[in-house]
Amino acid sequence: MCYARFGELLDAAAEIDVSDSPPTLEAIGYDAHFQSRLAALEGQLTPARIAIAHGESYIAWSSRGICKAVLAGGNRGDRWQEAIDRPQVGDWVAGSYSESGDTLLVEHLLPRRTSLMRQASGGRGVAQVIAANVDVVGIVSAFGEGKGARNVRLINEPRLQRYLTAVEQSRAQAVLIVNKSDLSVDPAATTLELGRHFPGVPVVLTSAKRGLGLEGLRPWLPPGKTLGLVGMSGVGKSTLVNALVGRAALRTGEVRESDARGRHTTTHRELVLMESGALLIDTPGMRELGLWEAESLVGFEDVIAIAAGCRFSDCGHASEPGCAIHAALAGGDLAAERWAGYQKQQQKIAASVRPPRRR
Repeated sequence: MCYARFGELLDAAAEIDVSDSPPTLEAIGYDAHFQSRLAALEGQLTPARIAIAHGESYIAWSSRGICKAVLAGGNRGDRWQEAIDRPQVGDWVAGSYSESGDTLLVEHLLPRRTSLMRQASGGRGVAQVIAANVDVVGIVSAFGEGKGARNVRLINEPRLQRYLTAVEQSRAQAVLIVNKSDLSVDPAATTLELGRHFPGVPVVLTSAKRGLGLEGLRPWLPPGKTLGLVGMSGVGKSTLVNALVGRAALRTGEVRESDARGRHTTTHRELVLMESGALLIDTPGMRELGLWEAESLVGFEDVIAIAAGCRFSDCGHASEPGCAIHAALAGGDLAAERWAGYQKQQQKIAASVRPPRRR
């Protein structure tokens, strides 16, 4: 256990004021889904939600409040070898406290309800979890004003489509947030344009710096629900976080006049409790999402649509009740050959994103 790293994380926790612990686990998203997963495990285990993750060191929320957490057996244990299997921000874990009582030893990662993922940087074909158990993902773009009063749009429809695809795969709901609306002479036209490009996806215009349009996000911010924010650098995500939280939770950077892009100020993902009772996960600005699954499953949209109707979001399509795949196979709406082809493609994806285990 690296105490120096824990010190850094505790300092980060202090900066976002996580010392104001929620009164109950339910207030931070612990519901029947996770209760049932915990009940299936043996022993008297303590549930906790990861607020900050940095390698094998964590800050978590438990029934005792804020606590340090480490992986039982270290990050080289058999169950923690792959990054995708280790806890990330937003995850629910289960474990027991150390003898000193100040550190939670994480023994289990509870199955994720949703999982926002991308291909890890470097093109290594490894899946990386950006945020877990997020109910709504706000995809943030922005207007911008460059040098010489030149209007610069930080809105890129192809990139937004990639974000939307990743959110769809995660099984969270997507909301398009266009920030810095005060820098546009006709922001409503952008709402109509995005509505044509992405029918059925809500669009909310905001100016976080001026506190405008934030009420448009209220339907997606009820107590206990989690909002995740993604978007490239310079769109004002950190300013938006501070406006939603109601305090200076994250540092913000100046916007360069030459191209309207801001300095990247978010260096790690963190779970923040908002005054409304909702939770928020901010992620470092990402210029591209290397989708680890979408391109490989082109042509199986019908199967994906059927699977979305399963009762449980983490349905393995084996013996779970309410499995839409089983119902479609039994009713003739999905051919067995089609399902077999989808499963074969999924196996290829799994093989490509998981390197061989070390021996």
